[in-house]
Amino acid sequence: MLLISATPSPFARKVRISMIEKGISFTVQNEVPWHADTKTKLYNPLEQLPILIPDDGDPVFESTYLMEWLEHKYPQPSMLPADPALAMEAKLVHTIAEGVADATVLLFWEMQREHISAEWAKRQLRKVKGGLTDLNRRVGDREFVVGDRFGLADIAVIALLGMQDTVVESQMIPTWQQYAPDMDAWTVLYPNLKRFVAHHQNRPSVKETAPFMFDLAEKIV
Repeated sequence: MLLISATPSPFARKVRISMIEKGISFTVQNEVPWHADTKTKLYNPLEQLPILIPDDGDPVFESTYLMEWLEHKYPQPSMLPADPALAMEAKLVHTIAEGVADATVLLFWEMQREHISAEWAKRQLRKVKGGLTDLNRRVGDREFVVGDRFGLADIAVIALLGMQDTVVESQMIPTWQQYAPDMDAWTVLYPNLKRFVAHHQNRPSVKETAPFMFDLAEKIV
């Protein structure tokens, strides 16, 4: 099974973590979806990552759908709590993390523009801060975000915070502060999230999927 991925992407990382947790054997092929040599358009009409190519089926894409597909095809161990109410709570945490990741991507693209829209940047930064603040509250002092074992909610939060590490390492925070002076590195603003990640950082699936930025050899489009 082949997973076409991107090393800094939280969307791809959560799929990788889930597959490792489920013991699924797969190979990773890293791509930049706007580079000329990308194969994404051959497998996903939306030309987005991640894309999973099963050994005996059609390509599967879009990270949220992919997580559901993995639960359907490889139900054990489940990444969702058995209790329906807790399962819905885990999906809500996943949705919040996705929203923050989407807003972070939109900020990245906006910052590439010659004329940045301050209103747009401020709106996306409100989403980032609002989502992280809510996740910090939900995590509290828990070992796991939802329930009593590692699962979807934990994966979503860890993947998102790896993305926020990339934001810090890429020195984007000073630019963000031009539009939201109260923004800072997530490790400064969200102690519960910082403790949570530190607790899980040596988990094999987390350690093996640590994000790192790739070379953007071609124009960002």
